Amino acid sequence: MQVNVTGPFICAREAIRRMRARDKGGRIVNIGSISAFSPRPDGAPYTASKFALLGLSNSLSLDCRQYGIAVGIIHPGNVMSGLLTQEIIAEREKSEGFMNAEDVASCVLAMSSLEYRANILEMTVMPTKQPLIGRG
Repeated sequence: MQVNVTGPFICAREAIRRMRARDKGGRIVNIGSISAFSPRPDGAPYTASKFALLGLSNSLSLDCRQYGIAVGIIHPGNVMSGLLTQEIIAEREKSEGFMNAEDVASCVLAMSSLEYRANILEMTVMPTKQPLIGRG
């Protein structure tokens, strides 16, 4: 919860304070997960933290729009990471596939390149063969 919720909360609070003082709008992009709405078995702590981040993002979007600050969240699917064990990589590669961190970065760039008058509230990006509904 500290990394996935408290950290983004503290960063957003400071960013909003600075953006409001500047009075020119701004943008916050959070990185969620498809686990927020399509959890894996035995993933309750991670799912809960990403669901909380989704709620935080939606709440901030509502509260900040009066200041011209756009807030959105990107929900990545499987991203190749050094945090995954070789067993998990091998298992998921067979049935779901992976994307690279650069794919998520491209989504951040797309979201960030909009004028502040436009907002992508949520974006989901995942490997083409990764199931979303009914996974498990």
